Order: sequence, then C-alpha cells, then structure tokens
Amino acid sequence: MRRADKLPDPEDYFADTRMSFGDHIEELRYYLIRAILGLVVGIAISFAFGHVVVSLITAPVESQLLEFYKRRVERVARELKNGDRRLEDLNQPTEFPVEAKRGDFKRFLAELGVQFAPGQAGNEDEDEWIRLPLATRPLEATIIMQAAERIVTRPASLSTMNVMEAFMVYFKVCALTGLVISSPWVFWQIWAFIAAGLYPHEKKYVHVYLPVSLGLFLTGVFFCEFLVIPKAISALLWFNEWLGLEPDLRLNEWLTFAVLVPLVFGLSFQTPLVMLFLAKLGILDAESFRRKRRIAWFAMAVFAAAVTPIDALSMLLMWVPMCGLYEIGIIMVQYLAKPEPAMEESEELVEV
Repeated sequence: MRRADKLPDPEDYFADTRMSFGDHIEELRYYLIRAILGLVVGIAISFAFGHVVVSLITAPVESQLLEFYKRRVERVARELKNGDRRLEDLNQPTEFPVEAKRGDFKRFLAELGVQFAPGQAGNEDEDEWIRLPLATRPLEATIIMQAAERIVTRPASLSTMNVMEAFMVYFKVCALTGLVISSPWVFWQIWAFIAAGLYPHEKKYVHVYLPVSLGLFLTGVFFCEFLVIPKAISALLWFNEWLGLEPDLRLNEWLTFAVLVPLVFGLSFQTPLVMLFLAKLGILDAESFRRKRRIAWFAMAVFAAAVTPIDALSMLLMWVPMCGLYEIGIIMVQYLAKPEPAMEESEELVEV
C-alpha cells in the first residue's frame, strides 16, 4: 500500500514517508513499473523515426569516407599531371569498339560540321548498325566518372557483415532513442522514490546541481559529436591513406564507437561537480586541488588516452577541456564548498 497523504509534522521531516521494509519494496515496485512502462512507450515511438537517427549516427563517418576517396582521386590526378611514369603507362589511350546506327553517326558528324560531297555518303541503310573504333584514357575517364561510379557501384558508407546486422543495429538504435525520449519520465520516477528519504538541504543540492550536471553532460556530448568524432575519423583514416589500405568499416562496430565516446566525454565534463562533491565531504579543499594540479593533469591525460581513439588529436581534444574544467572546479570549490551547519536531530527522528 502506498503512503497516505497527510500534513507533515514540522518537528519530523520523515513523518509522512516513514514506512516498513515491505512498504518500501511495494513503493519501489510501483515506481519501477511506471518507469518501465514509460521506457516501453519511448521505444515504441522511436521505431517511427529510428532510420533518421541511424542516418544521423552514420553521417560523420560517411562524410569522412567520402572525403577519403575524394583525396585519393585528387592525389591520382595530381600525380598524373606531374608525369608519374607508372600512371602514364596505365593512362595510355585504350581502344574499345562502340556500335551505333549509321544514320545516327551521320547526323552526329553533321552536328560537328562535317559535310559530305554529293554521292559521298552513299545509299547505305541508315538503320544498319556499324562498329566505330574509339579510344579513351582510362585513368582520366575514371577520375571524371568517380563521383557517379561511387553512387552506382559502392557508396562511401558503412558495411554489414551478415544479414541480421542491419536489423540488430536498427533495434539497438531504437532502444537507445527510446531511453533518451523516456529519460525525463524515468528519472522523475526514480527521484519520486529517492526524494522521500532526503533532508530538505539534500533536496536543495539536487535541485541546484542536477541542471548544472545535465548541462555539462550535454556540452561534453555535443563537443564530442561535432568536433572530436569528425577529427578522430579523419585522423584514423589518414593511416589507411598513408599505408595504402582500403577502409571497410562495420556498422555495428561504429555504433558502439559513436555511442560510447560521446558518453565518456559527457561523464568527463562532470569534473567540476566531482571536485565540489569531494570538497563538500571534507576530503579535499581548493588549496589541495591546487597543490595536486600536476598530478591531476597527468591522471586526466592517462584517462583521455585510455578512453579515446588511438590518435593524439582526440586525446588532446578531451584532455585540454578537462584541464580547463579542473581549473573551474577549483574556483567553484573555493567559493561554493562551504560547510553546511549541522542538523539537529530531534528525539522523534530516532527510532529503535
């Protein structure tokens, strides 16, 4: 049975929420069922536009793959122009037959300004098919046609290795999207259960710092999504270009990367709040954080190297903001981490 509504006792903060262990379990079950139902509704809604989310997730890597192939074409064109002997041998005019109707060929010549003398054209059947010997330079023709060929043959996109992979990735994306959609409702249910056991000053902390925490998390996610990930992909594909290897990126593996790395960035941007929390507990103060600055910077560099891709650019793009947030955390600790006055507990709060 759920807790009854009644006016709180001003001398007892938990008079309206005190209950037995069994009542706590029943209360937890009530809020869990509501949270799960909200999550199911969010996932169901996400199936309507899951393909749009998949397109947004794959857009960064596909754009960088397109740039990778464009750079390859530009490099070949530049080497061909500079007189690379190997490419010149491959680009020698190659003859290939083309069939056309005799009448169409005559009209084509006429459009080019070729005039036939009376009787020179003859009385041949204009519907007769004739073979015309033409020649082209293969590399130059491929360079011109590469954009169209990339669309028709195999586009610059992610690949799947089995018939179930695309479906499973779509389901995972819809599940994650549904979690994001329903997260306000789910968090509200969790808060409704937890808040009953918190003191007023503890609730105040949540009301003040939760929006800040959410803002820092979203800042880290967007920073990673729009700046770090494109730079990281470009740097990693550069190794393929340098070693002459063909990239063949899997959709499922990219999904793991695209979800995990922004999540890590969002969590790492919580650095100031973690420092403030440690100061509130009395473990460290602003002066301690200043003295341990070099150690903290080194630890954050190790953390950035461990959780980001192997290129140094991604590590720096994570480490530098974390160092800046560390300095902001020192300022927050200095001005906000004031000890709270001890709360006097009345005898009514003590139960045996």
